[in-house]
Amino acid sequence: MSTPNWTHRFVWHDLMSTDAAKSAAFYAALLGWRIEGIPMGGATYHMLFTEAGPIGGIVEEKAIPMSHWMPYCCVDNVDASASRVKELGGSVCVPPTDIPNTGRFCVVGDPQGAYFTLYKGLPESAGADPDLAAHGRVCWNELMTTDLDGAQRFYSALLGWHPEFMDMGPMGKYHVQMVGATHAGGIMKNPAPGAPAWWCVYFMVNDIVKSTEQARALGAEVLVNNEEIPNMGRFSMLKDPVGAMVALFQNRG
Repeated sequence: MSTPNWTHRFVWHDLMSTDAAKSAAFYAALLGWRIEGIPMGGATYHMLFTEAGPIGGIVEEKAIPMSHWMPYCCVDNVDASASRVKELGGSVCVPPTDIPNTGRFCVVGDPQGAYFTLYKGLPESAGADPDLAAHGRVCWNELMTTDLDGAQRFYSALLGWHPEFMDMGPMGKYHVQMVGATHAGGIMKNPAPGAPAWWCVYFMVNDIVKSTEQARALGAEVLVNNEEIPNMGRFSMLKDPVGAMVALFQNRG
């Protein structure tokens, strides 16, 4: 089996949650996921399935400061990439580690403190197709950073991303990240003064108004409600019931 060419793109997403059961109930109701518990070394990994297949998981971590989504970026060599992260001023939080019958991963932080995972899967576990757009699947990954130019230098050097710029008016330039001619994500200056750098995960929905109101009814705090992204679509930003930040997106049309 050949591995898809998703190098330097995001292919998996885990929710690190202080309350896995509460998180699972919220997202299953909101996005229609099927969630399957898989025993892993004395703990349970809650695999997330859409109709088109698995996209990530929920991991319970009671001791973390706050719940958060963790994107996995596909690389050719996890160990070499982890070494490069340190050379570029980033940090290695979980060293390169094998996942039995799945692949190899390493949790890292960029120089501004935003965390993500380097991942190299086996051919049969390469991840979730980043080009498959459907309700409940990840459709975008966006870095909210404290240093736009510094973050761009880091990710360009580590992953070969190059920016295409979008003028956001008073908010400055949005850096669309490209791998060749393919979108890999976005980088923007965090608009909240004093807020840390972090990766925001966007999930596609069929009806942004309905999904946003449903999220509110399920206990989420709506921080941005049905805002337009010119020529692209509309989005809402939420804090889910366990405190993880997440975004919903509906395509234009």
